[in-house]
Amino acid sequence: TQDDIIEACRGIDFLFVPAAFPPITAAVLANIPSVRMIQSAGTGYDKVDTESAARCNIPVANSPGVNITTVAEFTVALMITLQRHMLIADREIKAGNYKLIREKLFSGGLKEISDLNLGLVGFGAIGRRVAQVAGLLGARVSYFDVFRPDSAIEEQLQVIYKDFDDLLQTSEAVSIHTPLTKQTYHLIGRRELRLMAPGSILINTARGEIVAPEALANALEDEHLMGAAIDTLYPEPPPPDHPLLSLSKAVRDRLLITPHIAGTTKSAFQRMLSQAIANIAAVAAGHPPKHVVNGVLKPRGPNRKG
Repeated sequence: TQDDIIEACRGIDFLFVPAAFPPITAAVLANIPSVRMIQSAGTGYDKVDTESAARCNIPVANSPGVNITTVAEFTVALMITLQRHMLIADREIKAGNYKLIREKLFSGGLKEISDLNLGLVGFGAIGRRVAQVAGLLGARVSYFDVFRPDSAIEEQLQVIYKDFDDLLQTSEAVSIHTPLTKQTYHLIGRRELRLMAPGSILINTARGEIVAPEALANALEDEHLMGAAIDTLYPEPPPPDHPLLSLSKAVRDRLLITPHIAGTTKSAFQRMLSQAIANIAAVAAGHPPKHVVNGVLKPRGPNRKG
């Protein structure tokens, strides 16, 4: 709870938080006067009220770049799982329907990554690595981002820039790699899902709030989307009545949900922790913090009165 966090921070210099939770709110920030810096364990920091932290003169730092490949390989694995209908195959074989499901999948046709027109929403470090990996497997990759990189990067990765609506309409798989902001909250809603090609797939390894859950549930139920894979939900953990946990039996195998683990391998955790702890140690030794995300470059001085 907020009170638990405030109590734990009495006399403490540094607050080290996971990327996904708990929320560090304005009320928390106003009541942790000794904290000199907040360090996120990963790239994400949307659970910290960074504007309130700035008003309290508390730097908020993240750990960028440590799980780029981790998330990229997980994203491609989700694409393959959906394209090859692995969840349905697994269920049917366990139900004793080996021959039936094998014939059904053969007759329906299974696709490779090289058969895909892949659209990336967000083209930061993770989006670019997904483009690189999927491109090596033969996918035709396009992207949308509000910040378009230099054309040399597009040429190097063999990607094509498209505007948002065009990307949705022309992609057989859409993968989300944009941060959660006020502008990206429910960026993918009913209108956007209807723009996507019938039979396409949606993958979200970014933040749950970027996709409107009711709209996604409806797009799966009416079979406009062939499938979806979601690594992050809102809230986490989801309540039992969450729209994506209340799908009909026929639809459940076309939705793959994982518990926010795309970037959390053992190796990625080691890199995250090493970078985050090194940043805390540097500030404790009097150096300025690295990877500050809220513009406060000078931490408050030590407070030993707590």
